[in-house]
Amino acid sequence: MSKDKAKIYAHIGKFTRAYDLTLKLSGYQSSVGQFIKNIPIPVGRAIEVLDAGCGTGLYTMAVLKRYPKARVTAFDLNPKFVAALKRKVAKKRWGGRATMFAADLTGPLPEIAGHKFDLIITSGVLEHVKLEKTAKRLSDYLTPEGYFLNSPVRDIPLGRGVTKFYNCKPYPRQRNIEAFTGIGFNLEKTVVLPEILPASFKEMHLFKYAAI
Repeated sequence: MSKDKAKIYAHIGKFTRAYDLTLKLSGYQSSVGQFIKNIPIPVGRAIEVLDAGCGTGLYTMAVLKRYPKARVTAFDLNPKFVAALKRKVAKKRWGGRATMFAADLTGPLPEIAGHKFDLIITSGVLEHVKLEKTAKRLSDYLTPEGYFLNSPVRDIPLGRGVTKFYNCKPYPRQRNIEAFTGIGFNLEKTVVLPEILPASFKEMHLFKYAAI
């Protein structure tokens, strides 16, 4: 992430409650629930999940709620977002099931060195970094039978407007897909929200390693 983008993101971190309210009113929060329901992992299974670029934790909280035996490791560049997520987790008394820390997606991640996850989630974060390089880097933390859920910002007028605020641009859908199929994944599922919904600027791509 560039210095300019980091400054914008740090500034937003000063207003975590307003940020969360915006996510709720925009329909983004409800879209997360819809995407999570499309993951074909039995809800009773004990899984290890990585939420990379977690923000204030919409996906982390949704996973912990849907999968009562899940353990989530979540990190974000903005320490204020991480602190907000820690408060949410503590309020639900889920602290024993979640590990949270501040880190740069493009930098060293010693906290998860040697770890493998059954599910990796990225949402609205790969637009800020080198797509193919970061997808490959994160995929190294996935188990052979695991799933990689990427929820990119759609390359439509609304999506371009949203990303402009963050000083970045959405990638075309085909490039988002090929960033993963090009490193050995199959696209298992795509979920696109109707454009009449407020959060229609988001969609979900679910990947799994291709069978050898």
